[in-house]
Amino acid sequence: MTGLPHLSLYRRAAALAWVAGPLLFLADNLLHPKEYGTGEEAQQLAEIAGNYERWQVAHLLGLGAIFLFVPAVLGLAFAIRRRAPTAGLVGGALCVAGALGFASVIALDGFAWGVAGEVWQRGDRATAELVLHDLQQSEWGYAYYVPGLGFLAGLVVLGISGVSSGVLSGVAGLLLGLTGVMVGLETEIHSNAFFIAGAGVMVAAGLGVAAHLWRMSDEDFAGGA
Repeated sequence: MTGLPHLSLYRRAAALAWVAGPLLFLADNLLHPKEYGTGEEAQQLAEIAGNYERWQVAHLLGLGAIFLFVPAVLGLAFAIRRRAPTAGLVGGALCVAGALGFASVIALDGFAWGVAGEVWQRGDRATAELVLHDLQQSEWGYAYYVPGLGFLAGLVVLGISGVSSGVLSGVAGLLLGLTGVMVGLETEIHSNAFFIAGAGVMVAAGLGVAAHLWRMSDEDFAGGA
């Protein structure tokens, strides 16, 4: 006995979140219209204007994925924390803080860019392009974008500590760490194909983590073995 009520519910909910969250993230990236690099405001706004509903829905799916990532990473951090207390705490904290950062990025890249695209479509193109340029280039944006890197660093920490503590297999831990690296590179590599590849790796990692959590006994999940 673990002495913790409803532990099986928490474990299975975390496992399901590891499946549903990455799948929503993959759907987001499959639906997402083409994303251009900085300095290509006119092309980006034309793409958004021509695919306005897809743009907004894709980012709503991304927001839903972020909501599911929180219980997913907390469940994995819980399983790690008694075997590797510092790594479990640091990895979980980084992921939760990073998820908050990603939520703010969704608001900026999804809603704000989308509205700018709608204004561009209505004819005030110079103003819309200036707004998008400032959204992309303003140094104030770092306060919203940089915290999201914590989620990616947290995935790497949980991947490594999950393997070293025996919670995850080497393959699952490697995929989880690779997910953090690939998604982190998306800010530098503006390619929808790369975004989809990163989301695909996240799905594979999520399935691997979910399988380990689902097969665990409650005692193992609590760190008793």
